[in-house]
Amino acid sequence: MANMKETAARTLKRARTAGAQAKRKGARLAQQIAKQPVVRKARKEAANVRGKAVALAGKVADRVTGRARKRTRAKVAAAAAAGAVAVAAAVGVGLARKRKR
Repeated sequence: MANMKETAARTLKRARTAGAQAKRKGARLAQQIAKQPVVRKARKEAANVRGKAVALAGKVADRVTGRARKRTRAKVAAAAAAGAVAVAAAVGVGLARKRKR
C-alpha cells in the first residue's frame, strides 16, 4: 500500500513538473513570436484601426446628440487662435530683425 502511494506521489510530481515546463516553453515561444516584425506591424495596424473606430463612434454619437456643431465651432476657434499666434510670432520675428539692424 505504501509503495502504491509513493508511486502515485511520484507520478503526480512528474505531471506537475511537465505542466510547469510546458508553461515556460509556451511563454518563451510567445515572446519570440511577439518580437517578430510581422506581428509588431499587425499590432500597430490593429491599434490604428481601433483608434479610427473610436473616433468614428464619437462622431456618430456627436451627430446624434448635436455636439457635432459645437465641435466644428471649437475647431474653427482653435484654428483662429493658432493663426493669431502664428501672426504674432511672425510680427515678433520681424521686430526682432529690425532691432538687430
